[in-house]
Amino acid sequence: MKRLLIIFLSVSCLAGCSSGFVYQRKPDPVQDALKLPVKVAVVVFEDGTGDFTSHGNIFSGYVFNLAKTGINGVALNTGAAFSVSPLPPARWAKSLADEMAASGAFRSVKFMFGPSEVTDEDIVVEGALTKADFTTIKDKPDEFVLHLKVRRMPDNTVVREGDVGRSGIRPSGLTSGCFGYGGCVIDRIHGYLNGVMQGIFADTHLDLVRALAPPPGEKKPDLPGQESPEEVIKRILGKP
Repeated sequence: MKRLLIIFLSVSCLAGCSSGFVYQRKPDPVQDALKLPVKVAVVVFEDGTGDFTSHGNIFSGYVFNLAKTGINGVALNTGAAFSVSPLPPARWAKSLADEMAASGAFRSVKFMFGPSEVTDEDIVVEGALTKADFTTIKDKPDEFVLHLKVRRMPDNTVVREGDVGRSGIRPSGLTSGCFGYGGCVIDRIHGYLNGVMQGIFADTHLDLVRALAPPPGEKKPDLPGQESPEEVIKRILGKP
């Protein structure tokens, strides 16, 4: 009986406590998005959140600072073996870089651990995670905010700076049907957090494209070695 209990706990842990958060991007509904011939560097974000990991109690609920800590299973009524992964600033920056690279809207996108790694990139995205609050307090909204600065190289001109984020109360039925099973609860919450990041990254992507896109009527820059529209027409017509 003891052996069966150990096996059951081991399987439960593999299904829940060992599963970490992995960002998954939402497929682009539009395939003909504007393409910008620029190289982008996303530098690891700083931690600008409050100086706490969590506060509150088991009776009224907690506020967890996911930039610094995960969410223990006791607070979620799933048992100590299950927990929600933390979302530190570096994970936000890396996930944003992966999202931008996968979108195909830029010539290249790289994640970097510091400004000193920037070489021939045209655009540098840097900033801080200033809010990463996940709460179990009834009717209290979660808050996630990035403060971003976009610089154009090599003169470091700031082309965009501001906050982008999400604030709202989680869906009441988020964990319905889990029946207290820790693995199910954690997967649902990770999915919710993934959606929050997708929304923030979508807004960031839109702001960046708007800031970098040439004004209407202005000729768009061509990629190195790429013929301009005028050159293509001349070649087709056989004109020098």
